Amino acid sequence: MIGPLVVIFVAVLTVFWLWRRRRRRRVGRWRTITVKGLQRRYLLLSADPSARNKPLLLCFHGGLGSVQLLVETSGIAEVAQHHGYTVVFPEAKDGWIDSRPERGGGTRDLDFVDALLDSLITSKQVDPSRMFALGISNGGLFLYRMVGERPIRFAGLATALANMPAAERSAGFGPPIPIIMIFGRQDRIQPWEGGRVRRAAKLGVGGDVVSAEATLQLWLRRNRAEGAPKSRRLVSAGHPIDIEDYPAGSDGAPVRYVTVGNWGHRWPCWGNALSVSADDFNATNLVMEFISGLRPSERTASGLSAASEQRA
Repeated sequence: MIGPLVVIFVAVLTVFWLWRRRRRRRVGRWRTITVKGLQRRYLLLSADPSARNKPLLLCFHGGLGSVQLLVETSGIAEVAQHHGYTVVFPEAKDGWIDSRPERGGGTRDLDFVDALLDSLITSKQVDPSRMFALGISNGGLFLYRMVGERPIRFAGLATALANMPAAERSAGFGPPIPIIMIFGRQDRIQPWEGGRVRRAAKLGVGGDVVSAEATLQLWLRRNRAEGAPKSRRLVSAGHPIDIEDYPAGSDGAPVRYVTVGNWGHRWPCWGNALSVSADDFNATNLVMEFISGLRPSERTASGLSAASEQRA
């Protein structure tokens, strides 16, 4: 027979669990913003919603993916919050308008991100000098466009499974921006060797991209990262992971180039996201290691506050 103390104990645990669950829901909330008459959504997650002037990581999902898919497969929300970042996932239900001609060239998504960042700055939720962005696949291609047309918005970038669109090569490159780029050697959607982006049945727009190596060379030139890289190799669960760190030259910015062997077009992650075991790996940890290790002199968001005021 269950005693009254046991019943009380279980009831208290249940109440505590429900309180924690509600609190987690409040920490991660969908919000909306209206930009030029269009209502756009974004998911905001913060370990401490009351904190101000926190570093920001803005995460762009893939063209055939979703915010929820990126949250679940990358572990980025958990890892970034562990490092003290506010994490924001903007949503583009029909994909991001990157610089591929097939995407049409409209500024709808650029305007959305501008308005979102300005709102976060005005409310003092984030530190304007520590705003970083990550994009996977189409989200990464969109970032390439954004920093071509909005070069002072971010202090650093991370892209995954995203080769530079061929159309972007002739675009005028702006100031150096620290960047980490992650590629899968067996990627067939964004081909490692460059070429045509693969489309699913009646999904995606295709378009042409340069190779992973050519993408690296473009960023080395932009960032004036001309020195020999510091190279290291990790092996996890049979996957070789090669990491090349190119130091910033004079008035330049560093570049980290990561290639994952035996890997295709999905976020490189297996095992526990926060584990340090050799059998567990998450590319998110390499991203956070890179952007969190940037010195203030290497970040390139010094003109961001002024730019925000000019648009207001």
